[in-house]
Amino acid sequence: MDYLEEQRQFWDEFADEYYEIQQESFTTIVEDVAQYLLETNCLPCQLFVDIAGGYGKYLPAIAPYDTQYLLVDFSANMLKQATHTNDNVQYIQCDQQTFCANSNPDQYDLVFSAMNPALNTLQQLNDLLRMTKNQLILLQVVDDQDTVFTPLEQFVSNNVAPAILEKFKKWLEKDGIPWVNKTFSYQREEPVTKIFVQDYFKEEQQKHPALKEKIATLFVDSETITATHKITFELLRILK
Repeated sequence: MDYLEEQRQFWDEFADEYYEIQQESFTTIVEDVAQYLLETNCLPCQLFVDIAGGYGKYLPAIAPYDTQYLLVDFSANMLKQATHTNDNVQYIQCDQQTFCANSNPDQYDLVFSAMNPALNTLQQLNDLLRMTKNQLILLQVVDDQDTVFTPLEQFVSNNVAPAILEKFKKWLEKDGIPWVNKTFSYQREEPVTKIFVQDYFKEEQQKHPALKEKIATLFVDSETITATHKITFELLRILK
């Protein structure tokens, strides 16, 4: 089984769980992105393409402003989660590379891709740029911090997510391609208990005994504390 097929299988199996997780989001990013696209005259448009669009998270807010909305994803089960049956929406099961290869230059008015794990090289960026007549719009989480869980996760792992949009900006500037960006930040507070945190990091505590003491210091005065979760999205508009 090749890498692409492995990823397709993973997302097919993860589709139901992923959809449920997304329904618990505390942000209004979907509505805010749609409003921003309207304010900047990106919408309405004739032909809008959502690459790696999954279950169509942005579809309800954006499709009403498009003559045709193409939702493209390589996972059949992810596309099945898209329950919107608008006449102007077309669902296309296809991987990104194949879809780009079969698309003509400047074929689509606007190409959009949010949280796309298959977009990380200059060639892939250029493939998407080639297809769009006007703009390529990318959306990524650029910061995701929780005052309780983030420090504990960093205690056991030094993994840092790559700042892919920053790499893209440097490439674009080098090639003289104009871009503008916009950030959206959200924050919420919620109580968490010591028992919940201990259970969440149960396996990690076995590998890192010092983590138990680290958790204890957070709850030295109370069995319940307030966690503040802040998440920031960046929208990158690449102009042609």
